Amino acid sequence: MTAKAGFLCAAVLVSLQAGAQPSSGDVPSPRPESTGLKLPLNALELGYGRESLSNNLSDWTNTYLLGSRKLGERQTVYGGLRETERFGLKDSEAHAGLYFPLGQSWGGIIEGSYSPTHEVLPQRSVYGFLQKNFRGGWGLGLGLRHNEYTATASNVASLLAERYWGNFRGAYTLYSGRPEGASSAASHRMQLSYYYDDRSTIGMSYANGREVENVGLPRGVISTDVQSWSVSGQHWFTPSLAITYDLIQHEQGTLYRRQGLQLGLRRSF
Repeated sequence: MTAKAGFLCAAVLVSLQAGAQPSSGDVPSPRPESTGLKLPLNALELGYGRESLSNNLSDWTNTYLLGSRKLGERQTVYGGLRETERFGLKDSEAHAGLYFPLGQSWGGIIEGSYSPTHEVLPQRSVYGFLQKNFRGGWGLGLGLRHNEYTATASNVASLLAERYWGNFRGAYTLYSGRPEGASSAASHRMQLSYYYDDRSTIGMSYANGREVENVGLPRGVISTDVQSWSVSGQHWFTPSLAITYDLIQHEQGTLYRRQGLQLGLRRSF
């Protein structure tokens, strides 16, 4: 896979994760058009997820709608809506973003989100991502997200190193998050994805370290030890219809363990 292809895949990964996925996992993306595949201009995805929690905590649920449209060469606008229930509190959120080229081997993403309820989700969130691609399928990326909650805020910086070879993608991401007025916390994520068809993929990720998370009242936004596994992918049954999936197990320190499944139906046209 070329460096250009690698960046496009990374862009889709980031947009899907920010729109609908839990923080513990990414969804592997389609192989882009630089591999010879002509991708559709538009795509829609509707999905639902449910996770059970330990320590007698109520289940989490997540219902989402995602959409994207290609505006031109290496330029895509995307957005989504979701409704979540966490710790018995319901939230709704909207987000929108733009992936755009910055020269032949550079590209960027800008994204924003807003939650009118913001019980657990951030009230506002702004995200920026910049990536440089190199020969041999290598790429480096730097991201920064600012989250504003009802009574506090947090910042999370990320550093991505990835490589594409053959039908595989491997990646390592270092996250450094800091709640307002507190010390920073670092976590690590390793990913391996396999493209077994032009657009069908399966991948696994593992993360550990410390992570900034809103765990609901009375604790609010804190940093805790985390360890998580996820198996994610998408399978295209026809050129225009696919199913996406994300199987998750996540340990939030001693507070709780959550595990569950998210499924989505994707339509391209």
